[in-house]
Amino acid sequence: MNADIFRPFFEYLGFKYPGSYMTLLFFSFSLAFPIAFFSGKKMGLNPWKQVALPFSIIPVTLVFSRIFHILFEGMLGMYIAKLKEEGVSYLFTVMLNPFGMGHVFYGGLLGGFIAGAVHTMVNYPGNWKAFKFTADSAALVVANGLWITRLGCFFEGCCFGRPSSLFGISFPQGSRTMFMLYSLDRVNTSLYTKTQPIIPTQLIHSFTNFVIFIVLVKILYGKKKQNPGYIAAVFLLLYSSSRFFIEFLRYDVRGSFLIFSTSQWISLIVFYLGLELYRHTKKGDEHLQSK
Repeated sequence: MNADIFRPFFEYLGFKYPGSYMTLLFFSFSLAFPIAFFSGKKMGLNPWKQVALPFSIIPVTLVFSRIFHILFEGMLGMYIAKLKEEGVSYLFTVMLNPFGMGHVFYGGLLGGFIAGAVHTMVNYPGNWKAFKFTADSAALVVANGLWITRLGCFFEGCCFGRPSSLFGISFPQGSRTMFMLYSLDRVNTSLYTKTQPIIPTQLIHSFTNFVIFIVLVKILYGKKKQNPGYIAAVFLLLYSSSRFFIEFLRYDVRGSFLIFSTSQWISLIVFYLGLELYRHTKKGDEHLQSK
């Protein structure tokens, strides 16, 4: 709604303003360290090894989320044309710039999993139970980060929903949303007034992810001991299913194939993986914690 909402804070400190989305993204990254520490400690892992986990995951997550944005959001041709025009420097200064605009969560999830897997295998070699507990800890970190960063999407005006007079919010004249809507629907969008009411899918995303985070915390601190990997499985199931249905409400430009968006196809895959992990965690009694 207001991309400059945090600008006065940065100007007061004398720093360059990165935008509302990047501000909240890095705020969520800062919370990753205490969440990894305390959740790891609760699960019986070495908390200091866990607190180092975000250092390896965060940069890889940013790069992979940019790669997925380039490949799957319908703008690959534009990026290739600019690459040919400006040369190889464009690849590193814009396309793969982790601080640039345009990130896809599922790309970050894949990159984070790869980095986290390598990190965990180094810290706990041959300990499959510790690997799954680390996945549980990472699920808490990701769920918390998601509800915060979706607020950044709302302030930036991206990831918006379909026009709706029943459940819609109008974005101001001159906003990023207004220009994106104008490119989609020039009949019902004016460049001189606020936008027509549109569904705030960013806030819906934020709310559902906050609920998921609370559910995961309750599982972690619940009286019933759960097998390692259970929290990660619940996260994958809840996030992928909620994301799949919220995608039907979205209206911004992004990639699609046949009847579903790219994110919906990935959601189906993630749901299946989460279901398999859930079934695996329910098979045996593995809840004894690993040191």
